[in-house]
Amino acid sequence: MRFFTGFLIFLGLIVLLFVIILKHGNAPKTAPFNLASYSNSGAVTQLLIDGPINANIAHRQVRITVGATGTNFQILAGYEGHVLVSRNIDNNETSYSSFLQALAVAGFPNGIKEQIPNKQGYCPEGERYTFQLLENDSAILNWWATSCGGQGTYRGNTAGTVQLFEDQVPAYDDLTNDVGF
Repeated sequence: MRFFTGFLIFLGLIVLLFVIILKHGNAPKTAPFNLASYSNSGAVTQLLIDGPINANIAHRQVRITVGATGTNFQILAGYEGHVLVSRNIDNNETSYSSFLQALAVAGFPNGIKEQIPNKQGYCPEGERYTFQLLENDSAILNWWATSCGGQGTYRGNTAGTVQLFEDQVPAYDDLTNDVGF
């Protein structure tokens, strides 16, 4: 009889252990990042395309900043980013909200927090992309990727995200024709 009681207690402890493990394994998951909620917050999204690593005089970057009231397109010269070309395009909250939804589908909120201190050395023959969500000049999201693939902290669709930003600038191809990348 003692053996049978001990066996039942042992079996009860095993069941309790499984319940605890299963309950812990089903811990509540965090809600996905709601990018669309920033459509009327004053936050902006930004893409910086950093061209191939070359001489300072030949180095170019393209920066596209999209917000609820406007899109700013810039071509930057040299590694210090002197503005060569700047264009402002009107925008509205409805358009920006649609843009944010498209970015969310492309995986814009997806990245890893690890920081590689100097991304400049990566993909020297190609481009490096910095994707940011900025509010009051503070980065809420800050990811990077390269055209070489498999590098960086961004885990969304790099080509699709870049294309979405470029599509916010009418005549983007004409404006960047002399950029060299």
